[in-house]
Amino acid sequence: MAGSRGGTRIGAKRKGVGRRKLSARGSSIVAAFTLAIFGLSLAVTFPPSPRFEPTEQPESVTWAPLQRADTLTRGSAFSQALDSRGFDSDQIQEITHLLEGYRRPRALHPGTVLRFALGATGVPDRILLSLNPESILHFVRTDSAWTTHVEQVPFAMDTVRISGVIETSLWSARLSGDLDRFGKKDFEDLAYDLADILAWKVDFTRDLRRGDVVRVVLERKIRPDGSIRSRHFLAIELRNGDRILRAIPQPRPGGGFAYFDEDSRSLKGAFLRYPVPYRITSHFSARRYHPILKKWRAHEGIDYGAPYGAPVEATASGIVTRAGFMGAYGRLVELRPPGEIRTRYAHLSSIPADVRPGAHVDQGQIIGRAGAAGLATGPHLHYEFLLNGRHRDPLTVELPSTPSIPSSQLAEFRRDRDDALALLYGAVPISDAIRVSLATGPIRNAIRGRNSE
Repeated sequence: MAGSRGGTRIGAKRKGVGRRKLSARGSSIVAAFTLAIFGLSLAVTFPPSPRFEPTEQPESVTWAPLQRADTLTRGSAFSQALDSRGFDSDQIQEITHLLEGYRRPRALHPGTVLRFALGATGVPDRILLSLNPESILHFVRTDSAWTTHVEQVPFAMDTVRISGVIETSLWSARLSGDLDRFGKKDFEDLAYDLADILAWKVDFTRDLRRGDVVRVVLERKIRPDGSIRSRHFLAIELRNGDRILRAIPQPRPGGGFAYFDEDSRSLKGAFLRYPVPYRITSHFSARRYHPILKKWRAHEGIDYGAPYGAPVEATASGIVTRAGFMGAYGRLVELRPPGEIRTRYAHLSSIPADVRPGAHVDQGQIIGRAGAAGLATGPHLHYEFLLNGRHRDPLTVELPSTPSIPSSQLAEFRRDRDDALALLYGAVPISDAIRVSLATGPIRNAIRGRNSE
């Protein structure tokens, strides 16, 4: 279905901006360039990237060995940990008061570890407490008072390139590339994001075939202990049968990234391909035998074999026009997206309280749960799509697409695209020099940071 979304969906909410088609000549040049590099990449094995080793800061304080009471448990208190280290009641009160400026003592989670540095008297004169993975709170005794400061956990940028050959599914792909820094479990987690970004073009539960290939370049922020603070894609490519899909990220004003193909078209569709990820049990048809009414009549929607209670998602953002019982439909929700379009979700077992006429719902929001209300032989979801008041087949109707890159930003996008493809195909080597913020351009800043050496 044109402009629609399929496959596993994990709830991404990304928006594109503007729309413009590239000239025929420009598209031809891009196609020739990408095909040439792609052909070369098939014959070249990804070179191993240098291993990133976080630099540990020299420890200027000798911390006391951990004791059992230093780790908070369910039912234990921050004050008890201080008491076990020899602090008197006045000191405990002072330190606890300082902590309250950052975190309520009772809000500290079980498993929180306190580190103590012993002073000359045997009572600690420094305390270290992790507030979250990004910041550490230090308590320091100076003369007769305690002071605090927060240390931000440092991180370094790490870029990896991975390819995977599909055997049975995306999650079990046979991997190659920078596997010394990127394991199988990492890719399994990444696969959900890949499926989310390309879901409007590929149904990852049905469309993938043995021998399909996925390639990605991603950038990660690495903490000193080697854990991942965050990651995002620099480029994505999927070879699915005889078609090649590519995704190039562009920063969004509110944070995060929107993804576009190499011709600057948004990869996000205005409509999801289906409201539930289950197989179709009955297609749109002008004549179908009704199993309950025992007669032939039009089937003006699609039935999905969703089990009882399965969450049903809105295929597009819009206004709720109906929410409740409606004859043979049973419990039904009807939405009005922009334009002369209506979508209906029938035979629901329940509808959330906030899904009521006049309310706005977002694409992907759960608007009900599958059931068997109304004329139904068993639990399933009946989904209808109406355009200008007429029922249309949701799988074949031409749907509106989301805006693409505006003409004023095309030149910058094309530079980002070319740099992304160069990284993806190995034309530009990845090195540890790529350790810059990508706030103003996900690819070009990395390239510039490396070439300036």
